[in-house]
Amino acid sequence: MSDDDFVLRSAGGDNPEDEREAAQAQRKLLVSAWKARDELYKQLFGDFSYVTPESYAPPKLELKKPKKKKSSKYNSTDTGDPGDPEAEEHHLAVLAYGPDPLRPYWTYVTAGLSTPWIQQQPEEVSAFGCELMIKSPVDAKWPAQILRSMAFYIFNHAGTISPGVRIALNAPIAVNTESKLRNVCMWYADEAPDCWYQLPSGGFGLFCAIGITDDELKYADSVEEYGTWCIQEVLRQTGHGQVSDPERKSVMERANIDTVLDNVKQFADNFRAGGF
Repeated sequence: MSDDDFVLRSAGGDNPEDEREAAQAQRKLLVSAWKARDELYKQLFGDFSYVTPESYAPPKLELKKPKKKKSSKYNSTDTGDPGDPEAEEHHLAVLAYGPDPLRPYWTYVTAGLSTPWIQQQPEEVSAFGCELMIKSPVDAKWPAQILRSMAFYIFNHAGTISPGVRIALNAPIAVNTESKLRNVCMWYADEAPDCWYQLPSGGFGLFCAIGITDDELKYADSVEEYGTWCIQEVLRQTGHGQVSDPERKSVMERANIDTVLDNVKQFADNFRAGGF
């Protein structure tokens, strides 16, 4: 994605100087939002171990003069198009954070869904209003693949993904494996206690995707509006937490799982009965 792709036009479009000033103001908003999110990630997760693409960097503040584009397979009006991999700027990056004493697993976080590429001024929500993350017991390629698939779905449908949503992947969470994790549910990330964060361009939520099996999904569906809370709580009580391990078995196969399920569902029922 190049600088030229996001030179905004003023409503009138007749005054080049007005267009230039509007584009420069938008660019300043873009850069300030990018830097604010980057600083937030450092506060929440520390320094990343690596990032894809490797060219991850703040957008340039200076605007280049528009130039005639060559016909390319990357020229697309589809907002889900990841863009030219050789371009200086990209729709989306995935940052990978290695384990530490307080976080003994790998954490992968998107950077791009909340980027205000086309906003001209601050709004209540920055871009798509969210960033996604997923956790793995070991470093692997599948977490970034899952996050990119989810992000491009959001780009394509101009929507968002929020806590409580359950998504059928229709395939193992890790490609070319026999993993029983074939679905994900979205919940509030343990590492992001404030849930909603403010950028100069607007707010965004940081939400965690958690891999679940088909029978775990069935249980969540059976609990109605509190299903996602219930299944993530079951995973927490059985020692898995929010970490998605493609090799784990379904918690429904545990010997004492009925007691855990009943306790969690009872709590949800009491919560519902209380009018919450």
